[in-house]
Amino acid sequence: MYRYLFFDADGTLFDFEQAEHNAFWKMAESLSLPLERKHEQDYTRCNAEVWKQFEKGEVTIDELKVKRFANFASETGIFLDAEEASRSYQYQLSGQGILFDESITVLETLKERGYTLFLATNGIAEVQRGRIAVSNTERYFDHIFISEELGYQKPDPRFFAHMFEVTGLGEQKQFSLMIGDSLSSDIAGGIASGMDTLWLNKEGKPQDPKVQPTYTHNSLSSVLDFLNGPL
Repeated sequence: MYRYLFFDADGTLFDFEQAEHNAFWKMAESLSLPLERKHEQDYTRCNAEVWKQFEKGEVTIDELKVKRFANFASETGIFLDAEEASRSYQYQLSGQGILFDESITVLETLKERGYTLFLATNGIAEVQRGRIAVSNTERYFDHIFISEELGYQKPDPRFFAHMFEVTGLGEQKQFSLMIGDSLSSDIAGGIASGMDTLWLNKEGKPQDPKVQPTYTHNSLSSVLDFLNGPL
């Protein structure tokens, strides 16, 4: 029986796509940038490319914050100060604590049933801490693990090793469950660390034969049925 639940944040509890959308246009407004709708897609592509470089160790997190906007400006011809845009975007994004409709119900119900909850998220600490505060969700978690603060990001085994060291659950992995929407970070990292995993496949993505989660569910609310009852 599971007792300790490690939740991913973005795409699992938080609607990060909507948060990014809101932050992008608030940043553009604050800097009076003459952007069109297609520019959001351009930024999304530039951002994803730089995050991939970061995952490969080709850029640091500080370089990532600015480079994505420098690349965006270069590709689109939009004149902007990349450092200024980065600061504005991070500020705007940190205020976007947008949860999925069922997130609070799931967290409250699991706490009432006696489960111990943790949050394990990749991302920029300033942004994630701000969004957690705005959403008033910190109260549900015994500890919050953010990749920038740890110095490692999922699926790096050091991220998970740090979690088990802090929580003291290294000898109780059989009672721990990693819940997330990303096969490549949440599920692959959980498997490599010796945890059982629950993949939230909300969009019906194809299974990767190289990454086999312990369980697969298509909605966050179904987790309540799966963990059906108090401890």
